[in-house]
Amino acid sequence: MATKHLQLNKGRDWKLSPVTLWEILMTTDEVHREKIIYFCQHLFSKEILPTPSELIISFIQQGMPKIENPRELKSHSAIADVWRDLVDNKNKTFVIDYNDLKHRIRFIQSFTKNIHQLIKKGDLILGSDESFVGYDVSLSNLVNDLPFIKSGKQATPEKRRAYKVSLYYILLILCAEAELENEVIQSFWKGLGIDSTLDRVFYVVKELPSLVHRGPFIVMAYMTIAQASGKYPRGVWFDSLHSIYMTYVDKIFTSDEHFLGLREVIPEPILQMKIHHMDEVKITRHNLNQFGTSHT
Repeated sequence: MATKHLQLNKGRDWKLSPVTLWEILMTTDEVHREKIIYFCQHLFSKEILPTPSELIISFIQQGMPKIENPRELKSHSAIADVWRDLVDNKNKTFVIDYNDLKHRIRFIQSFTKNIHQLIKKGDLILGSDESFVGYDVSLSNLVNDLPFIKSGKQATPEKRRAYKVSLYYILLILCAEAELENEVIQSFWKGLGIDSTLDRVFYVVKELPSLVHRGPFIVMAYMTIAQASGKYPRGVWFDSLHSIYMTYVDKIFTSDEHFLGLREVIPEPILQMKIHHMDEVKITRHNLNQFGTSHT
């Protein structure tokens, strides 16, 4: 509470991301999970950052620019409504089916194993889903169909690999709606009148090609690539979702070594400079007086 007062006096309001809340809710130990939730209710803002889906759709609606227009980073999702209520009344906690949540998250995470294999083998055939029956579609073919590739733009093998991973995340999250808070994605496709996963993929390739090499999905791709050298890491799904927020914050402070790996592979210097490992950070302490202000 003292830390929250100090930050508010400095004009800072610390916000959680929905991804962080999902990870907290995955904590197996119920007592430990409730302690974390109670801690967060006292430290963090009642407003949470937008969900990955909200960031993705807003980016598309702005025309996928190199620099997005400034806007309020506030979620309007279902989990945001619940969290707002929990901060207002700290005697409350999440009431959900934890087994169902774990099943849903692990089902989504299972698809990231395909991405790990894609990075190692170089390609992935999209044919296991009934939406693709009768089509010989691979990520390599989809990359070759991208307008900026067909026009003759040269892409190194490393960039092509990143485009394939980005496309797979697009297929998974945007086209197949494999996201925990996907109402905004459903509304997006409903507005376009496009229902099938296959038609959505072809729409992205033809109408939204910049989404492959610019914005949230390419950042996710580089985070995944940064973790692909060893065995399949179970946390790659959440790490990749967390990486989306890099574009929207001034700095990222982390104790996760994977973000140092991302700093090494992501080609954008501005994004590289935002990542700070906690071993590189100097922590200071400030005493508070009876008025809630710091003094030395």
